[in-house]
Amino acid sequence: MAFWCKKQKTQMEIEILEQSMVVGALIEKYVKNYAVVLDMPLDVKNIKIIASGSSYNCAFIGKKFFEIISGIDASVEFSGEFLCDATRKIDPDTLYFFISQSGETYDTTSAAKIVKEAGGRAFAIVNNENSTLWDLCDYKINIDAGVENSIAATKSFSASLCALYLCALKIAQNKLKNVAQYMKNIKDVEKNISSVLDLTLDIDKAANFLSKYDAFPAIGQGINYALARECALKIKETSYIDVNAYSMGEFVHGHVAILNKIDTLIEIVTSGYLDFETKTLSKIKKDYNPKSVVITDCEEDIDAKIAIAFPYNEDILVKILSVVFIVQMLALKIALKLKRNVDKPQGLNKVVN
Repeated sequence: MAFWCKKQKTQMEIEILEQSMVVGALIEKYVKNYAVVLDMPLDVKNIKIIASGSSYNCAFIGKKFFEIISGIDASVEFSGEFLCDATRKIDPDTLYFFISQSGETYDTTSAAKIVKEAGGRAFAIVNNENSTLWDLCDYKINIDAGVENSIAATKSFSASLCALYLCALKIAQNKLKNVAQYMKNIKDVEKNISSVLDLTLDIDKAANFLSKYDAFPAIGQGINYALARECALKIKETSYIDVNAYSMGEFVHGHVAILNKIDTLIEIVTSGYLDFETKTLSKIKKDYNPKSVVITDCEEDIDAKIAIAFPYNEDILVKILSVVFIVQMLALKIALKLKRNVDKPQGLNKVVN
């Protein structure tokens, strides 16, 4: 960790390294005496999360939090798709979540206005209380990530994930579900994700290797697919490399043919993965023998050119945030290797009103 701290040169890197502290402060603010202290309606039957960009990838993971922890149906939709859907109906039994770091993201705030005008209930996850989205919504949480100066969302992404996790816990507690193990683990989240900071050499090695390619895929299954999407987006934003994410199972249905031309890919495979994933990876290896960069906490050996292995932890939030840190730092290191301006990527800015 000391190595990176001495080398801080960009806002993106500084903000990546602030993540464990930001998440720890958020947990401390909203968890009191093993209970989540959040204003949340008691009669939530369904969840719909509406977001764009990195916030959409965050929403996809949040969907899993609500399903696994709260036992409640959840769905995700791009803000722009929601705006263009002429058949949409606003359900009074659904709680609509809107994620926007600035609170001013144009398509997301426009979607929230539609929900509110139709009498729906809206929950804002924002990093700015002085914002349109904050004022629009009935329920809200400030992720308190501080100003994010780099274009690529880093600490705001992790803080938004943590906020969704807290919301899922709150709904579960309102439903009198047993969340004792989650609450036992949550106080150690900051300490456990801080340990991932020691993976300097593995990430540097992977970045040096991947920076030589103009394009490659990233694959994962379930939550790991959402993390692969975020990995692809971060590398695109900062390095301009054409990285596309695929669900691992879907990848073998035709998309895998790109490995005839591109001989590498990123695989995100975490503990608890199914035999299906093992068989899929084995088939890809047998048919194409790619030079894989694997991000994993699995104790079993996974055949790879480079493995970025992080410590196993049973807590789902720690596991996800560990991968988030790795993919963000990997994107940063690739970009710096290519001499890109990671804080002000060409042609990109925050999309707000």
